[in-house]
Amino acid sequence: MRDILAWAVTVEALGLAVLPALRLFFGNRRDAALLSRPIGLAAVAYVAWAGTLLPRIPFDRRLLVFALVAVGALSWGLARKTPPKDGERRLWGREERRAALWFWASAGVFLVIRAAVPEILGAEKFMDLAFFNSIARHGAMPPLDPWMSGKTINYYYWGYLLAASLAKLASVTPFVSYNLAVATFAGYAFVAAASLGVRLASGSRIAALGSGFVAVFAGNVQGAIDAVRAPFDKGFDYWHASRVIGNGDTINEFPFFTFFHADLHPHLLAFPYFVAAFVFAHRLFEGEADARAEPGATPAPRGRRIFSYALTALVAGTAIAANKWNTPAIGLGLAAAAAFRATGGRSWPPFGRLVRGAFVGSVCLFVALLLWLPNSLTYQLPNKGLGWTKQKSGLVEFLDVWGLFFAVGILALWPPREEDERSRRRGDLWLAAAGGGSLLAAMITGKPVLLPILFLAALAILRATAALRAGGEDASPVVYTAGLLVLSLAMIAGCEFCYFKDDYGDQLQRMNTIFKFYHQAWPLFGIAVVVFAQRAWRQTGARAKAVRLLAAAAALVALLYPANAAISRLRQREGAFSLDALPALARRSSGDAAAVVWLEEHAPARSVILEATGDPYREFARISSHTGLPTVMGWANHEGLWRSNDPEIGARAQLVRGFYSTADEQTALEIVKKFGVRYVILGDLERASHPNADHVANFLFLNPVLKGSTTVYEVRGSP
Repeated sequence: MRDILAWAVTVEALGLAVLPALRLFFGNRRDAALLSRPIGLAAVAYVAWAGTLLPRIPFDRRLLVFALVAVGALSWGLARKTPPKDGERRLWGREERRAALWFWASAGVFLVIRAAVPEILGAEKFMDLAFFNSIARHGAMPPLDPWMSGKTINYYYWGYLLAASLAKLASVTPFVSYNLAVATFAGYAFVAAASLGVRLASGSRIAALGSGFVAVFAGNVQGAIDAVRAPFDKGFDYWHASRVIGNGDTINEFPFFTFFHADLHPHLLAFPYFVAAFVFAHRLFEGEADARAEPGATPAPRGRRIFSYALTALVAGTAIAANKWNTPAIGLGLAAAAAFRATGGRSWPPFGRLVRGAFVGSVCLFVALLLWLPNSLTYQLPNKGLGWTKQKSGLVEFLDVWGLFFAVGILALWPPREEDERSRRRGDLWLAAAGGGSLLAAMITGKPVLLPILFLAALAILRATAALRAGGEDASPVVYTAGLLVLSLAMIAGCEFCYFKDDYGDQLQRMNTIFKFYHQAWPLFGIAVVVFAQRAWRQTGARAKAVRLLAAAAALVALLYPANAAISRLRQREGAFSLDALPALARRSSGDAAAVVWLEEHAPARSVILEATGDPYREFARISSHTGLPTVMGWANHEGLWRSNDPEIGARAQLVRGFYSTADEQTALEIVKKFGVRYVILGDLERASHPNADHVANFLFLNPVLKGSTTVYEVRGSP
């Protein structure tokens, strides 16, 4: 309980630090209250990290506390210089209470799920735990690579830095903070989506909650089918719904699966900031408040405009630094939003201002990238460019993933029947052209999924152009929402034509591309559909009734998968609810758990350990992953992906295997000295993977400092 309270206080303190600055940026309490918690973490982590660019400044708790105080002082200082509006003097009001409720309720769902089965095991959790531990336990920047001693992490690690910042500030052990972070980032994502939805739906709380639901809790059609086939089954196969496209040769992961599965991976850690970036872009899109004032109103001060763009660049940069795959969508979003800033989306801007605005939005993206340039220069991932794919998604499997969104979206955007005959015929002709053109494009390209994609995109464009022609205040949210919908559909359609080349082979060529872009498209697509459905819901007539019925049915279907998965996980619980993953490790291997605890208490920082290496997705590198101490070689497969199959990786793996296989003490000693090893691990995993591993006990240069089923040896003479 102490850990949860410390974590909650930290989350709230981070939110309070930036609350006044966000009120100034948004001009209201509602959005500031919703976004203060994730943005507070982003701002404090960035300031602290920037401090490490100075000589001999470690990334530790003292630096983070200093950054928290500095950010809070700046934020509250800005508030003092800005005269408050009526009722704005209160620190904590209705909007803040509502935002807190929404955040903690959504995070609480995943806290319960993680507390039922808190173990950190399976898929890539060892990788995530290793990176998280390395940053949480050490002050080194760039972070030490826990799976390749003597190296720094060659991967985009900013998301892990954000989670580790929370753990450091709250002083919560990674065994608990890993699970707390999963739930916290789910809560961050919910309030970010709610903020975007409520802005685009003219303050509708129903749209806000619906946006949070589709962005974090909704399942897909295949998940619903699986749930109906195995209702509340203890062994429910939650995995299947994320491997639908291409008969499992791709990953069509969606946000609920992400938070439920709980790999603390970059796409999870960046997700709230990706959504928040479009909230901030919308603030730029709608223009300054004085743009709606009477003609001749005084423009906003230049400092205020610079502040707005700087804060937007901070949020966009956080999303991109945490997950580089976010760059294209955020870049397009910023450019388009700034392009329409001149009119706030209420009409077409003059061409010159449109181009100038797009340039300013591009500069905002450039600033975001520039702010993180020192971070980006610390790693270099392989870049093999784009390729044209000959693979395609089947229409049925595609709708198994996206069918709910398409059904509600098409009905919500279907043009109303005009009263006069001429307008009605023109509308029917346009619909026929959109449908026929979409069908023709699908047939010519051999990509059947283009039929629903292009048709829905055409409906969105029609709605946006009609709003721009009509003008007025109502046009702005319609245009922006349609833009989100078209952008998400473009990302989905793009996966049918090209892919980012990697080392997974021809059969899996689209795996990562579909994974990353489907995951980004999901919240934009879902929130846009919710907003348009809410607008149709408020109308009268048969069409409005149909939208209400279909939206309610879609929400029910979308709930089947998450409800089934959550109940299945609760049925798997053994013992009391707990967020501590260490007891789960002890149940799997009491010796490994004892070794981890001993090393945490006695091993000096940066001590190099030697343990068995082997295939990925198994328990190799388990000591390094649970302590953050660098090992000679962890998962060689992953290091090869990150380091372009550097020959040193294979050489290290061979030497590790040689150490546990040889009976020659001199050979073993040379391996230990080569990598500066201080501790050698001998447990059941080493014995199972190397039949002669027990020879290690005979080496005279090793001193057993912890005996048991997993023995920890210290190299004699280590400093």
